[in-house]
Amino acid sequence: MLPYAYAGGAVASAMPRVSGLLGGIGYNAATPGFLQPALSPDLGFQAGAVEFGPDTAWSRLLVWSRPNLRQDSGRDGAAIVLLQSGSMPVLSASSTVPGTLALWPGAGGPVLTSALERRHTHAVLLRNTPGIGVDAWLDGTRVATGAANPLPAGAAMMTLLHDGTPNGGAQCWLNECVTWERALSDAEAAAVMQYAGRWALGPRKGVSLIVNGQSNAINFVENDGAASLMVQGIAWHLGALAWNLLASSTQTMVASHGLYAGLYGGSFLNDPGDGSDPSTWALGADGLSDQAFLAAQTAADLADADAIFWFWSESDSARAYAEKATYKSAVQRFVALERAMVPGATAASLPHLWWNAMPFGLGTDGGTQMIRETVQELSTLAGYDLTCVMPMTADSNPRGGTDGSHLDSIDNVRLGRLAAPVAAQALLTAGRGDSITALPSGLPQRGGPAITHVYRESDTILVVTVQHDAGDDLKLPGLAPQGAGFVVMDGGSVASPGRLVTAVACSRIDPTHLQITLAQPLVNPSNGCLLFYPWGIGRIGRGNAVTDNWSDVVKPAGWDIAADLGSAWLIDFPLAATTQPVVLSDTP
Repeated sequence: MLPYAYAGGAVASAMPRVSGLLGGIGYNAATPGFLQPALSPDLGFQAGAVEFGPDTAWSRLLVWSRPNLRQDSGRDGAAIVLLQSGSMPVLSASSTVPGTLALWPGAGGPVLTSALERRHTHAVLLRNTPGIGVDAWLDGTRVATGAANPLPAGAAMMTLLHDGTPNGGAQCWLNECVTWERALSDAEAAAVMQYAGRWALGPRKGVSLIVNGQSNAINFVENDGAASLMVQGIAWHLGALAWNLLASSTQTMVASHGLYAGLYGGSFLNDPGDGSDPSTWALGADGLSDQAFLAAQTAADLADADAIFWFWSESDSARAYAEKATYKSAVQRFVALERAMVPGATAASLPHLWWNAMPFGLGTDGGTQMIRETVQELSTLAGYDLTCVMPMTADSNPRGGTDGSHLDSIDNVRLGRLAAPVAAQALLTAGRGDSITALPSGLPQRGGPAITHVYRESDTILVVTVQHDAGDDLKLPGLAPQGAGFVVMDGGSVASPGRLVTAVACSRIDPTHLQITLAQPLVNPSNGCLLFYPWGIGRIGRGNAVTDNWSDVVKPAGWDIAADLGSAWLIDFPLAATTQPVVLSDTP
């Protein structure tokens, strides 16, 4: 069986995780502006001369997966041909929802189902018995018996997933095709259908994220391709058939606009300026624009929404720390209003995913810490359903080396890969999985290791205890041995900062402990000293954070994402930023 295109030059490739742990063959053209995967509209397969006539005994099994309805074909509403003999369709599916699946539709053949979903994986077994006709099984159920076979006698070219005309591809993944030059017995047919159950048969899901943010979100989504890479990684973990982003650089993401009025403006929520509780605020101009964008989506696309994803912190980090209560309440209000824009959505079904505040050159230390604390506190708030999927963003560089207001494109892509397994776990918890309903133990769930305890061994030496996620050891690359990012506030608080003492050295004690050496002795009691990693808008820099050793850990069988999506996915997870300051302890 070889790739076929009407225009010639057909190219096909394998795609992993199309159906559970199993893959498919096709070609993702990655067409901008279309639902992904945007499969080639002119790709099918041909397998030489095969008999489909009524006078010869034969049996044929076809398993395919449709990730999206036909798109970019020039005739998107037309039916797709799944199996063809010569120029005569044997099996076709309509491009409407719910759709029909029919045998030899041009000759008035039987309809096998009238409930074909937009996204699906199905297995059809056809059996021709001379003098009796064709029997058909769909996903193990017999749906046609002794149907009259109108095809001409004699072998003809068997074409799969293409009708032989320009842009006639079905835009489906080919999972499996088997031919027998005899009529299988009923018992054999039952065995074949049982075997086909290894595929995730029936309706399927995609992964779709509503994206909010500012200019860094626009870079992440539109300029760097990081969001598409991330959502493909989420789909890989969930065994999902498609992926999509509901995002607009003028409506859901607005450069320089904060959540509500502030130093840099913003009107996702309208702050009337009267001191009222944010829980009563209405949508502002940005929020109404966001609402209009979502209302313009098709009902099917909006129903696909799996999470609200925020690459959002920069302008809001210019606020004062004293504004935390207002900001935290405003976050809850806007997310509740946005969830209400998706019919039937609840906090449990449409979780909120967020990153740890990025270092923003125009932000403040207190404002940045305000957002980090807000993310952490809302993640523990019952009924809110927030997950921090990027717990460290300070291990990044200014965009292009000089733009401290934006993350570098290399960092955006890396953050997208780091977020994928954590976001996937959050979606599974929300019941948004597809052919995979549980992740095996041994995969990242929190986004990397985190600090759990800091022992003050002396006034200049600290011992930091780390709890691992999926790794089991610590690495100190780049400037990490020089203590990059570790800061102790010697007295004071976030609201009223005391003296800041930086680290000058960091070394690995064992797989879960680090020794930190400070530049100056601490003078306050331990309960008055706070560890930050990092403090405020401090930037650790790409390649300078302490990490785990996830790239070296043996992956669960069938779960090596780097083997499927490329070696760039083989990464170590950085030590999480401190969302709340860690109080020093005099107890080891």
